[in-house]
Amino acid sequence: MIRWKMCFVLFLALMALVANASAATCSDASIKGVYGLLITGYDSAGRYQVGVGQINANGTGSFTGIESVSDDGVIYNNQSLTGTYSISSNCTGSGTIKNIKNGLISHYNFVVDPVGNQVDAAGTDSGHGTASGYALAQGTATCTAAGVKGSYGFHGGGYLVGPGVLQFDGQYVLDGTGKLSGFETRIVDGTVISAAAITGTYTMASTCRGTISYTFNGAPVKLNIIMVSGGSSFFTIETDVNTVSTSVAHQ
Repeated sequence: MIRWKMCFVLFLALMALVANASAATCSDASIKGVYGLLITGYDSAGRYQVGVGQINANGTGSFTGIESVSDDGVIYNNQSLTGTYSISSNCTGSGTIKNIKNGLISHYNFVVDPVGNQVDAAGTDSGHGTASGYALAQGTATCTAAGVKGSYGFHGGGYLVGPGVLQFDGQYVLDGTGKLSGFETRIVDGTVISAAAITGTYTMASTCRGTISYTFNGAPVKLNIIMVSGGSSFFTIETDVNTVSTSVAHQ
């Protein structure tokens, strides 16, 4: 009987959460503050393209930010961006963003999750390539080398120009003083590379943007990172040429 009552209470709690989520009413103010974003897709020439960045939304329909993009292995590092957005009461929206490579205005549709502080988006310009991705609120994070200390599991993938499709996972251990250790497993075009130890360094600025550098199987790996979710997670993009790669790490 006790177990049944506990299950019933849990059921009622879950129903309350669902009801609150479904009853959420949104507006332009639902996106305000700093968000990290991760985008994948193809450009108008059919080249694989990924981007990781950070935006600061003003809560009234516009934002500024910075983004790094790998366009089939050509790196556009830490480029400024601007955009607009409009959110309906049902938490759907649309907006524009100025393309960091060519200055063109791109359009997108999105959905806001006000409970999870997440935005899911897709590009809507026919003939201009494809893109989809999501943004997570930065939240209250202590963005210093010591503030992001901890162990983070990560997974990601992309494409290596020449060798082919890339997938990987592993663990980053940040020691609080700028030193990194851990391990990683990579799969390249169907060939499994066994887990190997990694050592390197990291930086973290007060903007919650940073870098990671390490060596994996004798090859250098350089990443830009964006902290999100109160510092418990971060997005990465590899900034080595001929690499199109992003990942997500969770503490």
